[in-house]
Order: sequence, then C-alpha cells, then structure tokens
Amino acid sequence: MQLFAWTGNLWVDAGLAAIIEWRYKTSPEEISNDDIAEMSKTIQDIYLSEGWKRNLFSVFPNNPITNPAVKDKKHRLAEHYKNFTEGILPMGDKGNCIACGRRKVVNGKNRMDVPLTGYEGSHFFSFKTEGADYCDACTFAVQCSPLVYYACGKLLLLHSSSPKIMRFWAKRCIADVQKQIATRNYSGCFNEQYSNATNALFHIIQDLILSYDERWIDENASIRLYHFTNYNQGADLDIYDLPAQVFRFLAYIRPHPRYRDWQKVVRKGYNKDLTGKKEDEYRNYKNSVYLSLLEGRSIVKYFLNNKAKEAIGDWNLLKYYLKEVRRMDEKRIEAIRKLGDEIAEIVKTSSNGKKRLGQLERAESYASLRNVLLRLMRDRVALKGDVPLFTYEDYVESFFPEGVMNWRETQDLLLFRLYEVLHQWLISEGVVEIEEESEEVSVS
Repeated sequence: MQLFAWTGNLWVDAGLAAIIEWRYKTSPEEISNDDIAEMSKTIQDIYLSEGWKRNLFSVFPNNPITNPAVKDKKHRLAEHYKNFTEGILPMGDKGNCIACGRRKVVNGKNRMDVPLTGYEGSHFFSFKTEGADYCDACTFAVQCSPLVYYACGKLLLLHSSSPKIMRFWAKRCIADVQKQIATRNYSGCFNEQYSNATNALFHIIQDLILSYDERWIDENASIRLYHFTNYNQGADLDIYDLPAQVFRFLAYIRPHPRYRDWQKVVRKGYNKDLTGKKEDEYRNYKNSVYLSLLEGRSIVKYFLNNKAKEAIGDWNLLKYYLKEVRRMDEKRIEAIRKLGDEIAEIVKTSSNGKKRLGQLERAESYASLRNVLLRLMRDRVALKGDVPLFTYEDYVESFFPEGVMNWRETQDLLLFRLYEVLHQWLISEGVVEIEEESEEVSVS
C-alpha cells in the first residue's frame, strides 16, 4: 500500500525528505502508517519547545502552536494532526491534489496548514483563491517540512530535482535537530548565522559536496531555494535558482588542486577589503560572483588581478568554467587562447609591446578593443610574421561571434592568457612586482 512518492511540490517533498531521514528510509514509497504515527508524536514534542515556536509563527500562523488563544496546545496540536493522519488514503491513479495528483481532496487547505496558499486577502494565487487543493497525506508531510528548513533571516527551503540532494540535505538538518534533542537545547530550524540567501545557497551546496563522498559531478541536479515567510503581518517569497551546470562546476572545483585560486575568485566577489577579517565577519556581504553565477553573467573578470597583472588560477581551470557554465564551444576557447599566445609574443618582441598591452588593458569599448587588435596586426607585419595574427573567420566566428555583445568577456580572456603566459617576463621587465603571499583564504 503506497502512501507517498516524490511530488515536485516544494513543501511536500521537503516534508517527505524529513520523514525519510528521521525514520531511516531510503524513498517516499517506504513510508508506512506506523512512520506517520511516530512522526506525528515527534514533531509535537519538538514544535512545542520555545525555540521552535518562534520559527513556526512564520510557517503555520494561527495553528494550535502559534495561536495565543489556544491554551492546551499539546492536546489541540495532537487533534490537529489527527485530522490529517486519519484521512490518509493509499495513492490512487489520479486525483485533484495539486501536490501528488493521485488522491481526491475533501477539504482544501489554506496558509495556516500549507505556507503561502492564501487566506483572507493575502494571496499567491490568481483570482484571489483562498487556499489550495492539498490532500490530507500531503498536508501532513508539509507539517514535517520545518525540520529541514534553514534559518536565514526569513526561512529557506531547499528543493531539488535530485532525490539524492533532497535526502542528503535532510540528513544535514535532521542531525542538527537531533543534537538539539540530545542536549535539550531547542533553538529552532538549522541556523549557521547566514542572513544573505545567495551566500547561504552556495555555502549549503559546497558543504554538501564536501560532506558526502558522492560523484556529484555526474548528478544533473538543478536546485531552487525558496526564501520565505508566511508571517501574518506580511507573507513574502524570493526564489533563487542554481542551474545544473553551476552545480557541476562547484562539484568539479571542490577537490581541484586549484581550489585555493577559486577561493580567491570568490573573495574578489565581495568587492571589499577583507584583509584581517574572519569569514563570519563577511559571510553576509553581497557577493557579485555568486550573483553572476545565478543570473547567467560572466565571472571571467574575477579571475584577473588587474593591479598586479595576475591571472588567478590557470587556463585549464578557466576553460572548465567556460565550457561547463558559459557553454562556450571548444573551438572558440582554443582560438582565443591561441590569439593570446600570439599577442604575448608580440608584446615581448615588439618595440610597441608594453604600449599595446596597456592599450589592451585600457580599452573601454568594443571599438577601442578592435582598434588595438588592428594595431597588433600591423605590429605582427612589422615583425615579419609568416601568417596574419588572425583571420576574418576567426574574428567573426570565434572572437566576437555576438558582435559588440560580450566584447568585455573576450578582452578579459585575452588579458587572463597574457598575464598567465607573460608572468615571468612582466616581473623581469619590472612591469609588475611580486606580491607577498596574502593571508590564509577561508571561504566555505
């Protein structure tokens, strides 16, 4: 008799992940009526603690826990959950529950039982529909979902297309709750003192990748983070999507020998002087690297230290980012690398070399960059090069396939390659000085 399956619904799947982890199951299909009965008792004990009540005001307003008019909360909460558990039926072939789609809904539920489903003028649905069609089984699963929420100013709910990620995230949260029970220190939803949802998302993902020895790079997982409050005085919701290609890149970079360079790239994203600061002092600063990764914008410029004329990382690391996240084809990457190598030779051997490097660095428009490349072509002729610096096909198909769009990214890629190839030459020529090793980088 099957009671549950993954639904694709954020609230229900979060609750199912919590039940699976708490009851030592491996999938929703294994959850039984006995598991439901045990979970009902468990969450009553946890939710009635003072630490959890504070969180539940912004999850289930006006229910027996959070309604101040309810005096015998333990008894009323047991009755409240009984209303759901007694109505749980096996999954059928079809139904009008908007979560499982396999059971008939007798009574719709509102925001007091399922967050953000509307109530008396506060709505997230068209036509101001009050509540939504959730069956009793899915509604009970939602009651368990706070066990895997993450405190971040408002609350965060992580939802993924990957059951593996759902289960491992639940494992992380449940371990914290069980620690609270063991120490009798009930502090509420898992809290690592993050208030910036974007930074919290990347911390969570990198922590998962580090904590569990899995072939994460093969997990084609997209992840969505819901930052919400269902508080009576103003429900609110923000959504953050982590694309599958960014997840794979993070999985690739975590054990990479150049991981320390990636940490430097991330630190540049804070756009502040972090010298002497500990991670807990800057973890909630706005980070433009993380924001760019979520919004599909290039982060190539963060791989550059323009002041020190330094490439952060190496071409192979940058190449993986370009292929996996930017979806840049191998031919274009190779063409830009080759152009960078050819320009490096001109910079070293031409009397105009240092001037051209400066012009390339200072180009502030597509037209300026194009003029520098034309001057470099003439320098190549003056040096009696056997072949042109680049062809017309290279220019339109590889360097600037989108015309003036993304010209800055091409410029940054060329500078990265130049700084990498010319590193020792720039030092020997006195163009830059060797910087002292910076302080220990610590970015989780």
